[in-house]
Amino acid sequence: MDWKKESEMFNQMADYYDKYRPSYAEEIIHSLITKTNLSKGSKLLEIGAGSGKATELFINKQFEILCIEPGADLVKKGNDRFKDEKFTFVTGRFEEYPVKPNYYDVVFSAQAFHWVPQPIGYEKCAETLKDGGYLAIIYNMYLTDDSDFDHELLAISTKYSMGLSSMDDCEKRAQSIIAGIAESGLFSRPSVIRSSWNQTYTADEYFGFALTGNAFVQKSDEEKQQAHKELILLANKHNGIIERPYISALYLAQKL
Repeated sequence: MDWKKESEMFNQMADYYDKYRPSYAEEIIHSLITKTNLSKGSKLLEIGAGSGKATELFINKQFEILCIEPGADLVKKGNDRFKDEKFTFVTGRFEEYPVKPNYYDVVFSAQAFHWVPQPIGYEKCAETLKDGGYLAIIYNMYLTDDSDFDHELLAISTKYSMGLSSMDDCEKRAQSIIAGIAESGLFSRPSVIRSSWNQTYTADEYFGFALTGNAFVQKSDEEKQQAHKELILLANKHNGIIERPYISALYLAQKL
């Protein structure tokens, strides 16, 4: 995988990412904070922070957070947004960044840890965590069900590489994440905390969300325009909206 190219793609769609990427269920952030015993002054490192979609859920907690993000435009958005917090966004890739050893209470990554090559990713997480510190990996799973609407949306998504998952796909991915952490030999087998929620979009908003995905954004302009038209037609058949069920999942593992 060309990590530099993939990072540049995210940076090119920084405005769409900032506006249309969904956040995460607040319940799992609360669970992360309580189960890792974070308190005022705790130190966190975030991998692949983007413009701060997950970071913003830590506002007013009085934590110190270093946010590592490859996209310079996303880093600027993050630093502008959180200038009143002890959150620092820096441009770089986690696997190349000179981390402080035995320094952080929690290393977390939301929707980004799959971009980190292994085994160096787990090794650097363990290196920079304090003894007994925690690795927290967060993902939103974009679900489909057996309804007529979802069959139509899945057909569009498959045609244009927008990315949706069945419950079976989500469970397979969850087991893969659990196994990856446990088999690193550096962390305990992770506990998994899930929270379900819904997001409602207009066709234009869902198209904006699709443009935050690397596969779709590389489609031709003609394909993107056609996909947009098909999303509008689908939404118009359902009161002008596209409602999506999500699962936010937290994988929490302690450094051994």
